[in-house]
Amino acid sequence: MHTDSSDTPQRQVFSLSEITGSIERMFSKYYASPYWIRAEISKLNYYPASGHCFPDLVEKQDGKVKSQVRSIIWRDDLFRISRKFEEVTREPLSEGIAIMFQAYVKFTSEYGLSLHIIDIEPLYTLGEMARDKLFTIDRLKKEGIFMQNKQVPLPMLLKSVAIISAETSKGYSDLMVTLRENPAGYRFITQLFPALLQGDGAVESIRKQLKRIKEISGQFDAVLIVRGGGDEVGLACYDHFDLAGEVALFPLPVITGIGHSTNETVVEMVACINKITPTDVAHFMIAGFRSFDDRITAAGRALEEAAIYSTGAAIQNFNELTLAFQQAAVSFVNNKEESIGLMALGIRESVNAAVFNHRIALSRYETSLMVQPSQLLGAGRSFLDNRLKMLAFHYLHLMKDHTGLVENMERSVQLLDPVNVLKRGFTITRCRGKTIKPGSLPAPGASIETETLSEIISSTVAETRTK
Repeated sequence: MHTDSSDTPQRQVFSLSEITGSIERMFSKYYASPYWIRAEISKLNYYPASGHCFPDLVEKQDGKVKSQVRSIIWRDDLFRISRKFEEVTREPLSEGIAIMFQAYVKFTSEYGLSLHIIDIEPLYTLGEMARDKLFTIDRLKKEGIFMQNKQVPLPMLLKSVAIISAETSKGYSDLMVTLRENPAGYRFITQLFPALLQGDGAVESIRKQLKRIKEISGQFDAVLIVRGGGDEVGLACYDHFDLAGEVALFPLPVITGIGHSTNETVVEMVACINKITPTDVAHFMIAGFRSFDDRITAAGRALEEAAIYSTGAAIQNFNELTLAFQQAAVSFVNNKEESIGLMALGIRESVNAAVFNHRIALSRYETSLMVQPSQLLGAGRSFLDNRLKMLAFHYLHLMKDHTGLVENMERSVQLLDPVNVLKRGFTITRCRGKTIKPGSLPAPGASIETETLSEIISSTVAETRTK
């Protein structure tokens, strides 16, 4: 304890450690037993090196933080609590989940207030998860989008698909092996969009890839969301409203295979097609090709049978037509031979007459060609002579007019010559070698030069006035 020795009234002052030590003793006295507490994990703060966990706990009301405190789960307690929690909820301890836990309320001078968690009731979290799932379903239905992706047309053949999964996921591996090694040898175009499939960040990771696919949706027939290989842990993210809503509103059909057979998630409910495992998804795609292949095969057999029947009937009909054609051809040729003979005789007579008439016409043309050139040349010479006379007349007239115009312009230029202007008694005044123009009078004291016809007068400006 320290006593203030200044002039002010003496007062009792405590050190910080004395105050925190007093609080610590009070907590040890009144908070000796553990309490069951409800809160939400806002941040997990797990340190793998030590194995300890320091969750930040909050209580919210209307989306705002009402209370927050730091907690501790020691390594041995964390192993026991996590194992029991996952066995019941099928989810790991993660950020954003509500928990009911048993903890000691501790206060130390060094670290302040904290809760030492010794147990967690997983059934409480399971109930909260179920409530959140029902809330998501109810909200999707109220907004009218719960069945929207199921109404997106599913192509008969899924040739090109976008896959949201982890490259190291066993489910993704099973899917690709099944597609590549299908006995019929069908070939599929696939593109992987890697994402977190469970735990913290899974919702935003999957949504981000869905948005990427939406930008190039024209390249794909459907979107596959696959994970697992039988693992049912970490499915809570598939009940999240933001992810389920993104799937429900997606413009392409979404097919899920997230590797479990119970407790259908909301994403699976709203997806166009839901299969239990990624392998089932692959078989579904292959089955579409097989069904189409069977239809093509059946159609091929029916076409072959129809072709055999049609060919037989056509051969018989062709033979009958061939016989009829041969008979008609013989009759036609006989008739045409007689007709051609008559036509040849007529043509021969017509040609002889035409040749005679053309000879007479050519003789007339020859006479005409001998006379007409002389007439045309004479008329051309007369026309050119007349044009030449007119051109000479117009030339003399234009020369006379332009000669007078040039003389007038020459006289005007001579009158404007500065020498002639000076001869008429005018002068030219310059300041600094430049002619003084209206509006640019030199200032008093400036030197100017005045040029007459025979002399240059230098002077100094005493005053300038405007008229």
